[in-house]
Amino acid sequence: MKAGHSGIDEVRKHLGRLLRKCRARAVADPGNFRTKRRRQGISQETTATLLGCSTRWYATLESGRMKNATPEFLESVAAVLQMNDQERQFLFLYVTGELSPAADRAHCTLHPRWAQLVERQPYPACIYTRCWDLVVANPGYLDLVFGVRTKSVAEMPDRNVLRWCLLNEAFRTERLVDWRDSWAVPVLGELRAAIAANPDSQDLMALLDSLLADPVVKELWDAEIGALPTHPDGTTLSIDDPARGRVEFTVLAANVMHARDLSFVTLMPTGPGCHPGPVEGRDRARLPLNQKRPQGQGIERCAGEGGQGIAG
Repeated sequence: MKAGHSGIDEVRKHLGRLLRKCRARAVADPGNFRTKRRRQGISQETTATLLGCSTRWYATLESGRMKNATPEFLESVAAVLQMNDQERQFLFLYVTGELSPAADRAHCTLHPRWAQLVERQPYPACIYTRCWDLVVANPGYLDLVFGVRTKSVAEMPDRNVLRWCLLNEAFRTERLVDWRDSWAVPVLGELRAAIAANPDSQDLMALLDSLLADPVVKELWDAEIGALPTHPDGTTLSIDDPARGRVEFTVLAANVMHARDLSFVTLMPTGPGCHPGPVEGRDRARLPLNQKRPQGQGIERCAGEGGQGIAG
């Protein structure tokens, strides 16, 4: 590597390559330039004209030296240069250091193998949207978190995790341990952060309205001015389950690649030797494929460990 070579140099180089590649592929509109036919490849001057800026200003972007580029300007660049979603994401990353906002709900399309992965998880697991609506969950998650014996989220009357946790009176008083400080306040903080990141989301505002219709939740929402605490990744929570007793678990969450509005969450038990799946069907513990169970060995049921994940 050359002396003085830096990550900034790499970013500028790849940004320039991306924009030049897209310009070379883009098709100019003959209606704007009085040409007799559509032609492939447009110049910096043509690009600037389509963007409504000077050629010098656009050239600053292509050289990687533009500062304070607005999201609206970058969206215009992506549209003019007919970028696909991946190119658009890298445009935002190269210029701002952050991924772009999802343009539409198509970015929430879930690959079908994700449902299989969630179903085969040895611990409670799910995937939900940025509005906390469940897309898929395994029976262990539905049983532990919601206390329902169902095999599919399609059978649930309400798929929203926040409404279950915040509005259900039994959850407040009996099921969710330390409901106010460990559950309610942090998830409301996460909702406040989600609205700040997506202020135009009607779905998030509809969710907020449904929650604030409850006076207890509204009091918590209004009591904290500014920043509410949120769940850090790896937070430990507890549920009082009638069949298991107190279940303690660590919440692990990550975003799904190419579907960034979706969160994959799994609930890891806090102690060894526990299988936190549904109580029904737990006579057989899961073993590695190449390992046989010693004859007569049963399952160690866990009355104090489990898993969950609403925080994300």
